[in-house]
Amino acid sequence: MNFLRNIFKKAGGRTEFNIEVYIKKHLKEVNDKVPMLEERYGKDFFSFFYRHDADEMIRRELLKVLEFSASSLDCLDNDHWPQKHPFNFPGTFYTGESDSCGTGETEAPFNVLFDANCQEYVFKQPQSYAELLCVIDAGAVEVFDSYSCNGNKYWTYSQCKNWWAGKADLIYQLNDSALKEMNRGREQLYIDYLNSDAEYDLRRYCFFLENNFYPGDGVALPDL
Repeated sequence: MNFLRNIFKKAGGRTEFNIEVYIKKHLKEVNDKVPMLEERYGKDFFSFFYRHDADEMIRRELLKVLEFSASSLDCLDNDHWPQKHPFNFPGTFYTGESDSCGTGETEAPFNVLFDANCQEYVFKQPQSYAELLCVIDAGAVEVFDSYSCNGNKYWTYSQCKNWWAGKADLIYQLNDSALKEMNRGREQLYIDYLNSDAEYDLRRYCFFLENNFYPGDGVALPDL
């Protein structure tokens, strides 16, 4: 069962694990690291993030910059493309078969959701340094090491178009009653995204895949 549904108590119920308090604390810790990353890599997050060697940069450099412990440095090393969850939004990060502990929501509340079996997937690629750190943290605490950051090596323009063609079916699946119960209404974040900014974001990602750089404003984008 999703541990986020459980209220952890001690000694007659005098203390509780508070999800909202944890998320607030975690987001503050993440945002405190952003100035350091902006100074090191620049304030243009999209130019920093969208690069074909993103997986090598994240795994070999960024985790060390973030001072991850030695035991966590390999948290994104596994290639899960053959087991990729179909709900993952195209991009750098994706998940394979995760555990069912439900840790993704607390670590990356703006980027990770669950299916009906509490399998995690990335419903929105990071759009800021803070969201990037959150998704990395989600990968670091996932017991099965099911997160990968080498999606740029696999996604193609054609594959992205085929994935987008299944949008209506994905929205239908996101409205499954068991999935909605698992996410406690948060699945609406994905549905709203798919019906708003997702197409534009995916077209920009396709431009990147085709041209090896992320487009600025006013650039003609490929159709889906």
